[in-house]
Formats: sequence, structure tokens, C-alpha cells
Amino acid sequence: MPRFFGAAALFVLLAVTFAAPAGADSTLQIGIDDDGLMQRNPDTTAPFAAQWQQNGIDQSRLTLVWTRIAPAANSTKMPAGFNPRDPNSPGYNWGDVDRAVAALEAEGIDISILVASPNPYWVSLVPSRRSNSYKPNPKALGDFMYAVATRYKGRVSSYLPMNEPNLWQYITPQYSCSSKSAKSCTLSGAAIYRDLYRSAYSAVKAADPAASVWIGALAPHGRAGTSPTASSPGPRAFFQAMACVKSNYAVDTKSPGCKGYKPLLTDGIAHHPHTVMLAPTQRDPGDAITTANIPALTAIVDRLQSKGRVLNSTAAGAAQKTKHLDVFLDEYGVQTNPPDKLQGLSLKTQDEYYQQVAYMMWKNPRVKLLAFYLWYDEPYTAAKSWAWQSGVFFANGKAKPSGTSFQHPFWVDLPKGSKSATVWGQVRTTDT
Repeated sequence: MPRFFGAAALFVLLAVTFAAPAGADSTLQIGIDDDGLMQRNPDTTAPFAAQWQQNGIDQSRLTLVWTRIAPAANSTKMPAGFNPRDPNSPGYNWGDVDRAVAALEAEGIDISILVASPNPYWVSLVPSRRSNSYKPNPKALGDFMYAVATRYKGRVSSYLPMNEPNLWQYITPQYSCSSKSAKSCTLSGAAIYRDLYRSAYSAVKAADPAASVWIGALAPHGRAGTSPTASSPGPRAFFQAMACVKSNYAVDTKSPGCKGYKPLLTDGIAHHPHTVMLAPTQRDPGDAITTANIPALTAIVDRLQSKGRVLNSTAAGAAQKTKHLDVFLDEYGVQTNPPDKLQGLSLKTQDEYYQQVAYMMWKNPRVKLLAFYLWYDEPYTAAKSWAWQSGVFFANGKAKPSGTSFQHPFWVDLPKGSKSATVWGQVRTTDT
């Protein structure tokens, strides 16, 4: 549980540590993801980019929903004359993204771009299914990401191909089964993502060699559904299948696409370590990776790297297998009640968790980014119970306790049975 002490008690602590301000000497960037403010309303883009800069925000991720950018989303055929690799091809709609990139760039905020489904029907390898998630064509994703990286060359520093690719809602099928037996099922979603990622990585590097491409951006939990087609694997199983290794890390040559496997190159590991109704230190059961067990994520990746299945493209030669990959937590949020009565925690608890998790990730040298999702709550109604209420402000602009403490998080780490504590704090403010 969080431990807060009065001023007198602090004088007796035997170990006292204060962190450097975010964006200064600290290697941990603090980010905010809020496309509602950045892309959905022209009146909020520039003012909130300025507000974020004043609050010491280092980084912001923009989500490019494929159907919002590319033309003919509900057609099974790509429009005649449309060139998906050319960002100036008629049909592309870049207006919201252009405005957001310009506003963030003007404030000196580092920008990442995440490409996300729903996808146009014509992007599928089987467009006749009229699905926004079924077997996206790797070439189509590569063409799109080439256009994106060409348009924003030198302005966007990192790219993430596909959002939470281990969820069946975003890539289908996650499992392919030859019979009703679960033993006949293979992790086809990981194989689909493997090909998508390869195409996207090559496309971004061709358009903007200086930009980084991060692999992963997985959801933290697997989700068992009513059938294999409505189920999602956890991060460990997904990463292993993606890299064509078995659960014991022995090489797999029989699963789809694994014969003749070539290593995946990446500049970093992205992950979404949300905890649902749990403290940042409390582990979820099963195959889950949240804030509580980030070392489990790095252990998986390190093992894949040491076996040459995933390589660090920021290094050269043999170091690609030995130079540890950095971790970028590009989405983390805790929802509050009010207003979310289903998955919301108290305002006080969210505030404490946000300060605690900032300390935890600052303490982990592998973690280079902690991005909070969102700044403002999404509007909450009974019809939109799926919306997120993890902002540090309510939808009406009133600050939550986490919004009040955001610029100066503070945490006292007193391990059970210890006579000394670490006192940690940050001052997040503009560098200018």
C-alpha cells in the first residue's frame, strides 16, 4: 500500500533519493496519449500541446486509424488510380494528423505514430469478408507506413505498426484450428503480425532511416473467449509464436511461416502494461505482463535476442544479439469512479498509483518511456461504457487529484521490515 509521511517523519529516513526532473537528466520520458484532444477537435490541438509542454511532457503518441486516413474504407477494392505509397495521392486525409504533428513539434514534444485498425476492407487478403481486421495484407501496411514515414520524415521519431496485435478485435484470426480440439490450434495472429511487422519495418526505414520502429505494443493480458476465433493470447505466448520458438524456446519450424525464419529487427519494445483494478505492484495471474512484472517482458525479449530470433537494430554485428533492447510503455492508464462504475477505482487511488508507477518505471533502467492514457476522460454514458476514464482531468476539464499532482509526483518507498526508505519526487515543468 502507498506510504505517505508527514514532514517530521522524513527527517529520520536513512536513505533519501530525489529524481532528476523529467526531460532533464532522467532517462525516463513522460508521455501523454490523447487523440481526442490532438486530432478530433481543431480548437484543442495547439492549446493542449502548449499545456503539455508546460507540464513537462516529453513525448506524445498519435494514433493513425487506417480507415480515417485511407480512402474507400468500406470498399473491397482499392480506388482506381490511388497510390498508397504516395502521401500526396488523392484520397488520403492527413488533415488531423498534420495539425497534431505541427502543434506538438512547435512545443518541442517528441512524437510517435501508432498505426491502428480498423482497416479498410480492401486491405485484407480476403476482402470479400468485408472485415476491418481479417488478415491484413503485409504489402498494404508497408505501403501505408511508407507514405506516413515519407510525409513526416524528420518530424516523427518512432513508429509502431499495429495496435495490440495480440487481441482478436484488431487482428483476426488469432488462432487457426484444424479441429474442435484446442490442441489443433496454432497462433496464427502472431504469424500474421510477424509478416505485417517485417513489411512495416522495411517501409519506414526506406522512407526515414533515422526513425525508430518498435515491435509489440501488445495488450497486457490474454483473453479467453467463447471460441478460438474470439480468444486472444497473452504476451509471452504471442512473442514466442511471433519469433517461431516453442514454449521452452526451442526453435519451431513447423508453425505457419516458421520454415526458413529470419530474425526480426527492431529498435525497441513497446508495451501497454495496464492493470485492471489492481495496484501497480500486484501481478495478474496467467500470461500477463503489467507494471508489476516488466522484468518478465525483458526476460522474454532477452531470451529471444540471445537466440538470434529478435535483433537490436540500434547495434551492429554480434552486439545485435547482446545489446539489450529498451522498453517503451506507450500506453498506461487507470480508470476512475467517478465516472466509471464498472472498472473505475477511486480518484485517490488513481492518483497514488500514477505516482507510484512513475517511481517504479524511473527505477527500471530498461524503461525509457512511460506514457499516460489519457489527459482528459472520454465522455462517459451508458451507451459508451467502453470509453476510457483514465484521464487526469474529467471530460469537463475539472482536475482529478492526479491532475493536481501531475507536475510534482512524490513517492516514499519503504519496504516491509526495512528501517530505511527511498524518498522520490519529480518536478515536471517546461525546459524553457
